Amino acid sequence: MSRRGRFAIGASIVSFVFVATVAATPGSPFSPALPAAAQPSGPFRWLSGVVGVDAVHGNAFAAVGVVAVALAAAAFVFVLYETWRGEIPPRHVLWLAVAYHVALLFIPLLFSRDVYSYAYYGRIAAVYHSNPYVATPADYPQDALAAFVGPKWFDTPAVYGPLWRQASALVARAVDEVAQFIAVFRVIAIAASLATIAVVARIVRRERPHREAFAVAILGLNPVVLFQSVASGHNDLLVALSIASALALVYARRNLLATAVLALGTLVKVTAVVPLLLLVLVAVARAPARERWRVLAAHGGVALAIALLAAAPFLNTTDPTLGLFELATHEGWLAPSRLFHRLFDALGGETLELIPRIAFPLVFVAAIVAIGRRVVDGVMETARIGAAWGWGLLCLTLLGPVLLPWYVTWTLPLAWLLPFVPRIVLIGTSLGLILSQWTAEPATFASAYDANLLFGHYVLTPILIALLVWLLVDLWARVRDGAPLEDTPHEVPAPTGKH
Repeated sequence: MSRRGRFAIGASIVSFVFVATVAATPGSPFSPALPAAAQPSGPFRWLSGVVGVDAVHGNAFAAVGVVAVALAAAAFVFVLYETWRGEIPPRHVLWLAVAYHVALLFIPLLFSRDVYSYAYYGRIAAVYHSNPYVATPADYPQDALAAFVGPKWFDTPAVYGPLWRQASALVARAVDEVAQFIAVFRVIAIAASLATIAVVARIVRRERPHREAFAVAILGLNPVVLFQSVASGHNDLLVALSIASALALVYARRNLLATAVLALGTLVKVTAVVPLLLLVLVAVARAPARERWRVLAAHGGVALAIALLAAAPFLNTTDPTLGLFELATHEGWLAPSRLFHRLFDALGGETLELIPRIAFPLVFVAAIVAIGRRVVDGVMETARIGAAWGWGLLCLTLLGPVLLPWYVTWTLPLAWLLPFVPRIVLIGTSLGLILSQWTAEPATFASAYDANLLFGHYVLTPILIALLVWLLVDLWARVRDGAPLEDTPHEVPAPTGKH
């Protein structure tokens, strides 16, 4: 490892320990509501007492948290740059990623209350024997989880896929303590994240070995993955695993099995439908003309059969879309579309406000059509297929009505295939989302929470809009000029640092 590489790794370790120490301090700005059994403990809690972090309170404590996440973002950029230059061997990045994931077991739940919703919907199905796509937590207010589930979701039916609902019901049958729910969902997230890293590392080692360290680092050393996705126990890591596994199967020429895996991912969270549709499109386009209907029926039949098996226990007439209609009514505070909704509403009321509500979905559909046409018009290499998935997921992330930090995990397994512009847009989006959350609970850090919202609305969202425009312009240019969607391999210079 070069001197610069060692320094980058050291900066990453220091920043990880800093964020983990702030996170493990009682009353941390990073902590959502926690049950007594899940309060901070362990080595990072001890360290916060040794260095005096637990003596800081109020807005000063929130400021320490902001410094911690800012340093984590800076260290992440540094280590990514050094891995791209080949200054850090892949094995060092891989082992450090594993160490970080293990260390996450010693810090409490961070940033999000979503695990409580996972558990509540699981209990609605497993304990109360109701349909979570019809019933809501408000129908069972006596449950112990009622004190912890996010207020926004207390009277909202489930919006996650039926496969995840079945998994949540299994967890609800196995455990019944709030702290146990947190532990189980976080272990699932850690296992999914490590499995995704392992799958991606194996693919890249075989296909583009000079990019292995970068591909592992953008997943395994990424603060938005570690602290805002894994430590929060989000099911988006399972979606990322399904995408990485499907890509491995496509490289192995097992497209039908890849369709099945992406169908499973879609049944956890509907976002995996983007690579699923693009994969089926490629499979049909590759087939001889007389075989295309048969290929379409095979792939569609596999996906439909899996969907029916997972959804059968929850089918109903009240919400036949199983949460999709409910999900479409939500709007995220960081999403570029939200800023345009507010702007047009201020200019002309509800009439003009409809323009971005229509325009953003249309732009997304146009982008997916352009990506699909480009991927089947040229040589249909596997790298191009994977890159097309990355383009589509990145467009979905930035054009969708909700943008949350853990959403970036969908595209990260494909980052090593993306050319310069979408790769930088993905990294820039990751950095913005790392910096997007300073405090988890408005009641605890009211002033800091308000400042966090203002920073998100008027600093981060405009930056994300600029990244989105850059992405769409580059996509249009590539489609117009017939340029490849994937990063083209080239000769990589030897590391230049001192050894």
